[in-house]
Amino acid sequence: MWIDEKLCRICLVSSRLSDLYRLNLDSEAPRLLRELSELLEEQSRTEAFTRSFNLVRRIARSKDPYAGYKRELWTLGWRIARRVEDYLRAVGWRLDEALRLAAAANIIDTSVLGYEPVDLEKALWDRPWVEEIPEIPRDEIVYIAVDNAGEAAVDMVLAEALRANGYKVKLAVRSESYEIDVTWEELESTTEIEVVKTPGNKPPVLYLNEGFIIAKGIANLEAHLEDKETKETLHLLRAKCNVLAAMFKIPKNAPIIATGKTIRELLSTYKRVNRQ
Repeated sequence: MWIDEKLCRICLVSSRLSDLYRLNLDSEAPRLLRELSELLEEQSRTEAFTRSFNLVRRIARSKDPYAGYKRELWTLGWRIARRVEDYLRAVGWRLDEALRLAAAANIIDTSVLGYEPVDLEKALWDRPWVEEIPEIPRDEIVYIAVDNAGEAAVDMVLAEALRANGYKVKLAVRSESYEIDVTWEELESTTEIEVVKTPGNKPPVLYLNEGFIIAKGIANLEAHLEDKETKETLHLLRAKCNVLAAMFKIPKNAPIIATGKTIRELLSTYKRVNRQ
């Protein structure tokens, strides 16, 4: 399932070419484009994006092509996380504020079509344009499906805020690399919170079938929309592309806090309108 059948496929091609250029592998573009032509016929956005990044990994002969950049992001993320923790302590670990900050932190990316970089330190205090904060059940484990390196340091402060409010929390993370997203190997050694390792490098939200799920970022959102299982999810992200901005009817890059149920309803409306 693609949110926008045309623009999301263009994003796939643009994203993977951008990967090659950033990795100084320009000469491999013809090979990449030949193999992408088959993936453009894939009906699953998650399959197409995951398999195409695995192609980039093979071309780069690296299990984690963005490892160096991710180390830089972690340095930034830990510095920002300390500020977030100080602020949340000062306001009594308010969970609504922790969710707002975690959504705002979803500002870093490498290859989304139309993505416009914004300084994380400034963007952190942006208020959500969509804010739907449901009551999180206290008798269930809260899983946080994490996203980008750097940003994940703020997600761990969100986990602390949940624990301070009486929730049991686990983090869910990919086993293998995908773009600049965190892997289990990177995260497990940095926190005392239990970390669930999900298979391969598809979005972690696909493998969570219990508890209440807080899903970070675009890939987890789109994977959830493809998933046939009924899950109780809350999504924290930025509308980094024109497609998401149009679907939510908000400015590009605006932070979002919304339930999976609401997002499915918005998607249905977006697809109906764009078929006309």
